[in-house]
Order: sequence, then C-alpha cells, then structure tokens
Amino acid sequence: MNKWCMVILIAVFLGVQLGCAGSMKGVVRRDAKRIEFTYTDSRLGKGSLQTVMPNGERFEGLVVRIGSADPQSDTAASGSESTDFEDVQSFDGNAEATLVGNKGSIMKCRFNLADSIMGLSSGGYGICQVTDGRVVDIFF
Repeated sequence: MNKWCMVILIAVFLGVQLGCAGSMKGVVRRDAKRIEFTYTDSRLGKGSLQTVMPNGERFEGLVVRIGSADPQSDTAASGSESTDFEDVQSFDGNAEATLVGNKGSIMKCRFNLADSIMGLSSGGYGICQVTDGRVVDIFF
C-alpha cells in the first residue's frame, strides 16, 4: 500500500472516531424549568450524555443508537426494574440512553435523531424520565 492510501485511511478512521460534541435544551414538564444536556458523539453508534437537574443531581451515561447492539447499554439500569419509565417506553426513537445520577436516581432517555448516521449533531427531539417520575422534553 502506498503512502497516500495509508494517509487517507488514517484520516477517515480518525474522522469516524472523533465525532462531535454539543448541547441540547430540555424542559422539565412538572415545573417548566430548563436544563441543558451536553454530549459527545462518535460516528460509531454511541456517545456520552450529561445533565444536571434543577435539584442539583448530576446525571451521566451512554447514548447508543437503537440496533447498534451495545451489550453495556442497560448495565447502568440495574436496580431500576421497579420503575417502568412508561413515557420513555411509549416514545418512538432511534437512539436511547441510561443515565445514572449522583444521588441514586436513574434517567432513561429516547431520542428521534434527524439522521441516525450523523447522530445527535444532526438534530432531533427526545424525552427523558427519572425514576421519581419527572419527565424532560428535549429539542436539539
């Protein structure tokens, strides 16, 4: 393989790995308080997501595209089986996340991405639900 082919392959590989970062706006339905989510997203079907709720609880976890077969996508949800996350389960989306809070809560999210290949940076909308029932609507 010549030198230029190798350079092109490395550039493509790095472009796929690097992905992007950004933020999304959310509104807590119960009290209409606004929160911000920050994310990093790779082109490989998963990324990370963080937010802080109005009560100060910090959440973070992984975002995976539905169908990307990530064996760790549900490991953070252990102990949350008693909560059905009904609002999130009824939302049709193409990416999902399970975020763990620093005060013991779990937040499940589902997103409808404008372009599932481009990921969160393509825009879309979503919904998150916390174990205590609070629901957050997200637009990005």
